[in-house]
Amino acid sequence: MITGKHLCVWFLFLAGTWACLQAFAQAAPYPVHIDVPAVHVAADNLDQVYLVTAKGELLKYSPSGKLLWRYSNKSFGEITSLDVTDPMRITLFYSGLQQLVVLNNTLSEIARYNFRKDINKQVTLAATANNNGYWIYDQNNRELHKLTNDFNDDQRSGNIYQQTGINISPDILLANDQYVYLHDARQGVLLFDRFGAYIKTVLTDNLTDLQVKYDWLMYRYGNVWKSMNTQTYESSSEKLPVKDVKQVAEGSKIRVFLTDSTVYVYPAEDKSR
Repeated sequence: MITGKHLCVWFLFLAGTWACLQAFAQAAPYPVHIDVPAVHVAADNLDQVYLVTAKGELLKYSPSGKLLWRYSNKSFGEITSLDVTDPMRITLFYSGLQQLVVLNNTLSEIARYNFRKDINKQVTLAATANNNGYWIYDQNNRELHKLTNDFNDDQRSGNIYQQTGINISPDILLANDQYVYLHDARQGVLLFDRFGAYIKTVLTDNLTDLQVKYDWLMYRYGNVWKSMNTQTYESSSEKLPVKDVKQVAEGSKIRVFLTDSTVYVYPAEDKSR
């Protein structure tokens, strides 16, 4: 005889099975394929994916690969750096014209600034900073500048070579609330405090695709994706699941792989915990 107790157990079993099926259905689409030729990829902390095309167009996709927004300004030329640390203040830098462009979450322009106004500067890198500001690297004077939201000087590191004896021509500039990172292909990753003072060199591997997420530095070394916690020095390594990778980018729970013709999105460990 089927009692109310039996029906309750049966209902719980069906509910659990349905929940498992739903979870599987949500996980099943990985890896996502975005069949668009690109020259650069990025992922923000909301797991939205950004592609830069050879024509200088910026495309924004959902984690499932749906095209959401696009931005293009051909008069500025090639996008040389892209920072999506703050999804509400995406920065594009066009080094050829010394032009910085700031976009909102729908890829609409909210600010722009041209550094050619100061003939003594040669800005080669730009990134977002806390307090709605920006960091730039001035190669002429070999120094970091922290700028306010309206692009006025807030902090300056002074000449890094004169202070440290380290001669750099960095190709990556990253920042979080506590630190600023400069990557130089010969010297490694230089760590600075939030005021621009040099602390130490933290990595000297022949690395590419450097990223910072929370307390983690992540980078590619050959066909291996590595992570290092800058506070605990915990580290991990993972072989890339895709062949012929040109670039890797990591969000909160996804990892993005750029190849010649396709962008692949895979799940990744959440490093916010």
